[in-house]
Amino acid sequence: MIAGVRLHIEVGGAIVQRCPRLTLLSRRHAPLSCAAVHLPDPDGSLAGAFAVGDAVRVEYGYRGGASGVWTGTVRGSLRVNRDQLCLLADGPDRALLTTRIRECYADESSEAIVRHLLGHTGLTIADVEIPAETIGRFPVANIPAWQAVRQLLHTLERAHGHDMRNTALWLGADGLRLGDLDEPGDVPVIATGDNLIRHQPSDTQKGLHTVETFLLPGLTHSRRFRLTDTRLGLDATHRALEVRHVIEPNRVRTFVGYGRENVWC
Repeated sequence: MIAGVRLHIEVGGAIVQRCPRLTLLSRRHAPLSCAAVHLPDPDGSLAGAFAVGDAVRVEYGYRGGASGVWTGTVRGSLRVNRDQLCLLADGPDRALLTTRIRECYADESSEAIVRHLLGHTGLTIADVEIPAETIGRFPVANIPAWQAVRQLLHTLERAHGHDMRNTALWLGADGLRLGDLDEPGDVPVIATGDNLIRHQPSDTQKGLHTVETFLLPGLTHSRRFRLTDTRLGLDATHRALEVRHVIEPNRVRTFVGYGRENVWC
């Protein structure tokens, strides 16, 4: 066991005593953050112990040091093998998918439309930075808030000529953010000879480069990080496009994907 790692998980008010594997995933340009919590269940007794919608809270990090907190709700479960049950959970950004909108806007500014769309979700809006254009007509036909915002971004790109490839919508620590923006926070350093375990540049122009490091609690997509790889002669700051934390009894890792943002391609 890694004695310096702290992991505390609550599901539906119950404390999880053992977790053979925990995965936390967040991606830029994706509507949901998610978690997979593996539970020992050799006799199948946990199958009915948790219900869809149960609250999930995960606190993870180092004892006496940095920690991160992830919250969400149970989406479902699956049996990964005869000894383990895996709980699947979605973050609070699920409201971007479950909130369906039916509206029609005429001669409204792009920012006013976005703020009204996002207001339906009930989530706090932290920052919106998109091109200011007047949209003649913008119908929304009973679709999720996430999809409605994406359609507006397509309109800004196709009808008004703006480059929207780096514009993303996500729920950050202080609310919803929309724009070519970064998630606020410190800039962790991943460096050769310190905490860089593996750096795998992509073989294709559109693929993500992947960095494997020791656990970086609280890191999410859209945060900036500095990568120093002396083997490849690289020293630069990048925006994290994908972050996956994996915690197991004998291994704790954070995998960071960076590179070109291809959402519109």
